[in-house]
Amino acid sequence: MLQLETYQHQWKVEFEQLRQVISELLKGIPATIEHVGSTAIPGMIAKPILDIDIIPEHKESLAEISKKLERAGYRSKGDQGIPGRFAFRQNNQFTPVTEQEIKWMSHHLYVCYANSLALKNHLLFRDALLNDEQLVQNYHQLKKDLLAEKGMTRETYNKRKTEFILSVLAGRGLTKEELVEIRDANK
Repeated sequence: MLQLETYQHQWKVEFEQLRQVISELLKGIPATIEHVGSTAIPGMIAKPILDIDIIPEHKESLAEISKKLERAGYRSKGDQGIPGRFAFRQNNQFTPVTEQEIKWMSHHLYVCYANSLALKNHLLFRDALLNDEQLVQNYHQLKKDLLAEKGMTRETYNKRKTEFILSVLAGRGLTKEELVEIRDANK
């Protein structure tokens, strides 16, 4: 069943804690770590799952990053058909494994190449929402309306949000080809 929650400041706190742990795991590998997705947007209802992008400075770092993440308890899920984006999933609630055995919030972790369309999509959409309160309200209402529909599944929910996301991205400099690629990836 699809579950959305009202925005919680704790999501930002949890992201910052995860960023610190992941940065320490990847020590010596130049990379940035970004909080993306609806949990990064104050006031937005969201699935209580953080979306986190690791952006390595060098593509060649992917193998080393993967090894370090797997040692910390993540499973590599590959690119899942999205070029330049590699997914990692928690083995359990204690992933990433730390000395303190912390029970972490559910999160999706991605390694995204800096020039990938996946990263461009994540950052452009997040930044558009962070800078436009009306856009946040419109997206919030769309989510509420979708959730209210009888028999709504996660797959249908995600597909129906795609048109809204594409309309926002169209005004942010993406080409028609890039928009088609994003639409096709979300079918």
